[in-house]
Amino acid sequence: MVKIKQITSKFLEIFCPRCKKQKIVFGKSSTKVKCEKCNYLLLKTSGGKSKIRAKVRKVIP
Repeated sequence: MVKIKQITSKFLEIFCPRCKKQKIVFGKSSTKVKCEKCNYLLLKTSGGKSKIRAKVRKVIP
């Protein structure tokens, strides 16, 4: 019997607290993500999961 790992990573729809622009990002991103409009840092890397510095609007499975 082969064990199948469950997928725990998801895409997130977030929006910038400064300019309210929406962006879709990966929950375990390996790079910093900035807002394209106002250059605000939305996601910081932290090894595994990312530190989200914006409001999450919804989780995309």
